[in-house]
Amino acid sequence: MTTPPVQHDPNPNDPNPARSSATLAAFTGQVQRRIGLETENEAEILTRATLNELGKAISSGLAEDLTVSLPPELSAELRAQRHSDNQARAVGKAAFVDAVSGPVHSVDAEKVEHQVEQVLRLLREWLPEDQVDRTLEQLPGELAGLMR
Repeated sequence: MTTPPVQHDPNPNDPNPARSSATLAAFTGQVQRRIGLETENEAEILTRATLNELGKAISSGLAEDLTVSLPPELSAELRAQRHSDNQARAVGKAAFVDAVSGPVHSVDAEKVEHQVEQVLRLLREWLPEDQVDRTLEQLPGELAGLMR
């Protein structure tokens, strides 16, 4: 699903670090360093793809709560996935990782799983503890394990 643009982010599917907010650059810079990606652009694509899929797995109420702690450009990834019934969706780890692998153009499931794990763990560090707990409660065990 394509994410709608947010202010000053005319094409979120074509990340350009020069247009990114300082907090987005900080988040994706940390992702880039943790994983050893060559460019910030790769880190931003991975981060957006991971949060896009996370937004599909959690309730829209929780997604809205999480947006307060994230850079505005990343908040859009979570908000774009709102469910009309506000319910969390059960999604398996393999399906989640497979969905992320498309935008990052990788067929190596183990590599993408490691990358997703690092994004989710960084997200955990950025979120208040109560939001982390609520997120972990809504995710299936295998997927929650990636965030722990």
